[in-house]
Amino acid sequence: MYLTRYKYNNLCFTSQKQAGFTLIEMAVVLVIVGLLVGSFIGTFASRVETTRRDNAKKQIEEIKSAILGFASAKGRLPCPATALSDGEADPEPGGVCALQHGFVPGKTLVINGTYNRDGLLIDTWGNPIRYSVTTANASAFTNPVGAGGMPDIGMGALAPDLIICDADSDSGTDCTPAVGGPNKLIENAPFIVLSLGKDGSDFVTNVAPNSDQGENAGEAAVAVNVAGENVAYLVGANRVFVSRNYSSVDSAAGQFDDLIIWGSPYVLYSRMIDAGQLP
Repeated sequence: MYLTRYKYNNLCFTSQKQAGFTLIEMAVVLVIVGLLVGSFIGTFASRVETTRRDNAKKQIEEIKSAILGFASAKGRLPCPATALSDGEADPEPGGVCALQHGFVPGKTLVINGTYNRDGLLIDTWGNPIRYSVTTANASAFTNPVGAGGMPDIGMGALAPDLIICDADSDSGTDCTPAVGGPNKLIENAPFIVLSLGKDGSDFVTNVAPNSDQGENAGEAAVAVNVAGENVAYLVGANRVFVSRNYSSVDSAAGQFDDLIIWGSPYVLYSRMIDAGQLP
């Protein structure tokens, strides 16, 4: 702002003139504001995603603890839930599991959380959490005591067989190819709990660079539940899973945002021994 003085009929007047922004100055200001807002939104979104991943990790850890607690109380591992079992474990007559691969039986495990219309426990991204259990020893790990369960087989003869590799495998029963192929992280897991991360099942299955995610859940489609979510979920179809570090969609390794956790057979046996479920 500046002042201008002038005379009119021997009278002196003072006027004020306001200096405004030029179009160039306004454009510069808008660009700076846009950059600041964009930076804030990007940082905020990144923090939200990090928080979701942290919460999902805690969630599957809690599920693992609940599964071990179930085994300590019941003398066996729970069967997976299906899209039609409303969140409950889904055994066939005689106690044999209907499926090796399915979903966390959240209601059987009495887990507090959010469930979708199919009764399936969901993760922080709204995707049902997968659960797979070994069928080794004629499904001894899920059979009741007295019907071919773990105590009936004997701890020394038990041989859980779920396999975790650090990359996609050519085989459904091992980490192959042996030369230059994936490393084997564990070959005797009794169960796994899996969150498919933010992208859920929305990727091209078993095609590079997303084949690692396809190995986890992208091999078998679950029938649509027309009375529920009316969507077909994907679950695994063999004994091999992948666990590796997170990588973004634009990385050379391709997108991998799955979160997977597995049970150690020795922790399982120890818990069951302490509970008097194994001799």
